[in-house]
Amino acid sequence: MLIIPISGKIGWKNPPVVTLALLVINCLVFFLFQVNDDESRMAAEQFYLTSGLVEIEVPRYISYLEAAGKTTEKHRKNGDMDADALMKIHFEMEADADFLRHLMDDRIITPQDSDYIQWEMLRRSYEEKRNKSIAFAYGLRPAYPRASTFFTYMFLHGGVGHLVGNMVFLWILGCMLEIGSGRKLFVVIYLVSGFLSAGLFYVIYPLSTIPLVGASGAIAGLMGAYTVLYGRKKVNVFYSLGFYFNTAKIPAIVLLPVWLANECYQLFFSGVSHVAYVAHIGGLAGGAVLAFAGERFVGTVDRDSFEEASEDKVSPLMHQALEHMGNLEMRQAQVLFEEVLELSPNNHDALTHLFNIHKLNPESKAFHDAAKRLLRVLLTNNEDHQAALACYETYSSLARRPALSIPIYLQLAGIMATAGRIDGAEKIVLAILKKKPETPGLPSSLMKISQAFHKNGQMDRWKRYRGLVCKRYPDSVEAAIILRAAEKINHPI
Repeated sequence: MLIIPISGKIGWKNPPVVTLALLVINCLVFFLFQVNDDESRMAAEQFYLTSGLVEIEVPRYISYLEAAGKTTEKHRKNGDMDADALMKIHFEMEADADFLRHLMDDRIITPQDSDYIQWEMLRRSYEEKRNKSIAFAYGLRPAYPRASTFFTYMFLHGGVGHLVGNMVFLWILGCMLEIGSGRKLFVVIYLVSGFLSAGLFYVIYPLSTIPLVGASGAIAGLMGAYTVLYGRKKVNVFYSLGFYFNTAKIPAIVLLPVWLANECYQLFFSGVSHVAYVAHIGGLAGGAVLAFAGERFVGTVDRDSFEEASEDKVSPLMHQALEHMGNLEMRQAQVLFEEVLELSPNNHDALTHLFNIHKLNPESKAFHDAAKRLLRVLLTNNEDHQAALACYETYSSLARRPALSIPIYLQLAGIMATAGRIDGAEKIVLAILKKKPETPGLPSSLMKISQAFHKNGQMDRWKRYRGLVCKRYPDSVEAAIILRAAEKINHPI
């Protein structure tokens, strides 16, 4: 069973530099130092077979097993064993920590034995050759633990296939987690998960002499963290069950028990395997706990970055609509622009194109509606105020009976006054003052016109509008400001 999370959010605006660094480090370690590891190991085993060391140690190992009542049929063929059979027993012996401890303590071959000196010399030479293998020198061997190997093991791999498989998972998970969890927390999850993975392996197999290597424990930690940080969010996953494969969208937290159950099943029911399922379980559990702690106590998790990237439906519709406009197929273009506005109601470009389509029929209700919709959007942004004035000029020149709302007129008047187009602003405001003098916002508009006249040096009209504000709206904030200013400079209104 294979279950892989998938995402379409990988990008380079905020690149996953830590993930890339980990990828590079793992690849450099393998191709610079480990690429000839198999040759080093084979050279050591060839020495073991041809130096005579096999004839000294293997018979004694068989005697050790006989004394313990652990011999099988293959051990009883001592005199008839070929090189392959001897090496198989040798590999079994190298995995037997109890025997090796007795051997290295001089309790199997004692100093009184006639071949002790030869054995000691050959054994030392064999171990020197074997330890030229980076995996043996820096991999985690629980029977011979060194603190440094609890970290160095996670940057080593058993072969190209092992490396590639781990790096693919590291890339997939790293890109999704690094930005959201924060780079510091991401590094902590990766390294500490790898340490916890090794720790559980050490506890379960304390007598193992075979080196544990690979980044899969640390990557399993990223998998555990992924399920916690996404939590109940539904995420896309690719899954394979034998020959059947598909994608599904499920809450991320569901993946944690599924992944753990799969590792436990493989551990207990898959038979003899070189895969360290216990290390995977330790990494998964450790990563989940670390992510939970990081989110609750460190406070560096940015959940927004975990949101699934929404599909861009607007751009294709805009492209199609503009093609129709280019072919003068205005009806088809109009329909598509309306679809865009259903998805993005304030889309500036779609509203502008609709306005331009409907201005071909300025007497239609659709033209008035398009002008209102476009102006509402343009008036909300100071940078679009000039475009709003241009839109209004086009609209007012084409529409026989303009039908904008009073708030829109007042906003336009304020922009005109600020831009120095006082006559247009005055015309709009006085018309509203005559028809609907109680309109909210009128005192503010009159004040803006007054300030525009002052800036323009038209002091008589400045005074006139100040007086108009105080006379028509004596309780307004604007009137209070004018009176307070007049009192300070003892200037008549």
